[in-house]
Amino acid sequence: MRETRPALRRLLRDLDRLRADRTGGARELGLRALAGIDRWIVSSDRLSPSGLLSEARAIARSVGTLHPAMSMFRSWRTEWEEGLLRRSPGSLRASLRSWVRRCASQLRAEPARIGAVVLARLPAEARVLTISRSSTVLLSLLALPRSARPLEVMALESLPGGEGRTLARELRRAGIPSRVVPDRSATVAVSTADAVLVGADEIAPDGSVVHKVGTRALALAARREGVPFIVLAGASKRGRRRSRARLPRLYDRTPARLVSEYWTDRGVVRKGR
Repeated sequence: MRETRPALRRLLRDLDRLRADRTGGARELGLRALAGIDRWIVSSDRLSPSGLLSEARAIARSVGTLHPAMSMFRSWRTEWEEGLLRRSPGSLRASLRSWVRRCASQLRAEPARIGAVVLARLPAEARVLTISRSSTVLLSLLALPRSARPLEVMALESLPGGEGRTLARELRRAGIPSRVVPDRSATVAVSTADAVLVGADEIAPDGSVVHKVGTRALALAARREGVPFIVLAGASKRGRRRSRARLPRLYDRTPARLVSEYWTDRGVVRKGR
């Protein structure tokens, strides 16, 4: 059996670390995966076409199982296996490099584009409630001019990981008033909010949203209180098909009927559309 090349072994080990991460969001994990793949591409310049193809197949399999709650990684595997890996072996390295750059550019650009929608749609001096630590929610709010920033952001602490504490701390450092709300007080917090803004790890074709556990209960509370429940997510979060696999313990699925609007990098999408 051929010994695994050190660069491939290092990448697969890094992907295993991402697989074990249950606090990072899809965008952050995706950028970290792409950075590792890019380093592997640089290291592969002396591989034969058949060796490059063999290693790329192993990477595609690993990427496709990175996170059962995030369709982006399954889509990436499909793009590799049904597209990139079927091209001419001589052009594979250049194709992979172009793919990495395109995906990374898309992930980096999404928050600013979504931020433009937030600027247009979020009322001035709104009280916002959120859950977990979505980098899309964070960066979209930070992109707002000071005059358009929320009056206050309430972040559910999001146990067991406590990601909401991290989000509140980052917002305060940037000058946005923020406080942590105990998860058990979510219903009370909803009643004082003007809008609930959440990120997404996946949006299925039926509009249902996979996100950190507690999101569905928050959406139900928002429905009872008549508070808009808004999902911020770029095109990278849209799945081609709904996964039949059971979600990990720390995630849940919110049905589309509980979503008021989706604010995306391509504009506003209303429920049922």
